[in-house]
Amino acid sequence: MIVCSCQQISDLDIELALLDILNQPEAPIPTPGVVYRHMQKRMQCCGCAPLAVDVIYARLESLERKGLICPYRSFSTRERLLRLQQQRRKQPANTPADEYESCE
Repeated sequence: MIVCSCQQISDLDIELALLDILNQPEAPIPTPGVVYRHMQKRMQCCGCAPLAVDVIYARLESLERKGLICPYRSFSTRERLLRLQQQRRKQPANTPADEYESCE
C-alpha cells in the first residue's frame, strides 16, 4: 500500500525502516519524521502523516508478533507514541503541521 505518494513510500518501506530504527542501541521514537529521515526522504505536503502514524502502529505490532523486534522495546515505543499523540490532541486546532517533526 502506498503511504506517501509525494515520496513514493509504501507500508513495506516503513516496515523495513522500523526494523533498522528499532534495532539500534538507542532507538528513537519512530515518529513519521524519524522514519522518513531514516529513509532519506522528507514530507512535502504532510497529508500522509496521519496514515504514516497508523502504519507505524500496525507495523510495530506485526514486527513484535513475528519476533523481529523485542516486545519490551515495542511496548515502550507504543507508550511513548501514545503520549505524543495525546499531547498533540491537547494542542489548539490551529497548530502548524510541524507537529509531525518533518514538515520543515
